[in-house]
Amino acid sequence: MKIVMLTPDSYMIDRRIILEAQTLIQAGHKVILLAGFETPQEEHFEQDSIQIHRYCYDWDDERLKKIRAKLPANERLLGLANKIYMFLAKRFFEISPFDRFIIAKALEFDADVYHIHDLPCLKAGWYAAKARNVPLIYDAHELYYAQSVLPRKLQKQYFALEKKYIKYPQVVITVNSFIADLMAKRYQIKKPQVIMNCTEKPKNFSLEQARQKLQEKGNIPTNYKIILYQGWISAERNIETIVEGVKWFPKDTCLAIIGYGNYESTLREIAKQQGVADKVFFLGQVPSDEMLNYSAGADVGVIPYQAIDDNHLYCSPNKFFEYVLAGVPIIAEDLPFFRLMNEKYGMVETTNMGSPEALGKLISDLINDTSRLYSLRENCYHASQELNWVKESEKLLTIYNQVINEKT
Repeated sequence: MKIVMLTPDSYMIDRRIILEAQTLIQAGHKVILLAGFETPQEEHFEQDSIQIHRYCYDWDDERLKKIRAKLPANERLLGLANKIYMFLAKRFFEISPFDRFIIAKALEFDADVYHIHDLPCLKAGWYAAKARNVPLIYDAHELYYAQSVLPRKLQKQYFALEKKYIKYPQVVITVNSFIADLMAKRYQIKKPQVIMNCTEKPKNFSLEQARQKLQEKGNIPTNYKIILYQGWISAERNIETIVEGVKWFPKDTCLAIIGYGNYESTLREIAKQQGVADKVFFLGQVPSDEMLNYSAGADVGVIPYQAIDDNHLYCSPNKFFEYVLAGVPIIAEDLPFFRLMNEKYGMVETTNMGSPEALGKLISDLINDTSRLYSLRENCYHASQELNWVKESEKLLTIYNQVINEKT
């Protein structure tokens, strides 16, 4: 079976997408991944047997280009034609110029199934699947419209868009049962299937070397205990609470931050203002398939998210499963998914993530209580026997077998 995946990821491709593609290839399918349509430059390459294509949309429209070609070479006239056309396109065209671009690229490849990752590609994916008369799978990594960083007007537009097009896919998948329940209720659809953001250990995984790798990458003194945050560095993730909480860490304990984002400069300034810059280490970006080789060197992993929107309230982020598989105890807000995981496996400590002092003191208590920390690590190990990609990949293959059977 030939599977064409679409994702808006223009920079780093989500680990979940790569794992799904690898699983399908190992099962004998061919996977072509169109990853990002607004990349800095067009690229075509192969990674782990996945054919990956990345495109650079010029924010023009082929129909508009034809109109301009028939007009006199008058700059004012051409500018006016552009404005009028884009005004009409936004208000009256069902398929926007950007969607047309995605559809055109999707239809360049033979496909037996289109597998769409996240809302920005859903409409285009539907039209491509319709044109080919093949099944559509929609893989929603989050409640896209619920992002607090989006203007309210855009949130409403995204909600209406998803509500309209989510009824078309043969299968809808999402990341946890909480979001699946919300989508079923709000869109009046059958409850989506759940594939969690679990991961797998790298082939070269070494628990013994992880500590050293983490220390060397961050130039961290060897006598320090390490509290870890990993992931995208942005304002809405509440990372400043961890930085400010370093004041309450034990003397031999530091904070390591793996990731990238413009907010890093703000965090560096906060660390200076709080007088803890010498105990906050920024390690930069690490490839997702190497992450566990660093994560496993930490003593505690922190997920600082607060319930600022439905995505954060019901989050089950990649880093949670990476910490679990790396054997790193977790500190988080008492959010529904973390609460459920703690009730089932007992490897999460919760605190008020709005309070740097509460976080810092909990970390101090954990670092000073070696038996408690050991017990949490053991629980991570037991949880990892279930919370891993081998288990989740079986769910993905079951879904595809159902799609194949229905198609034939």
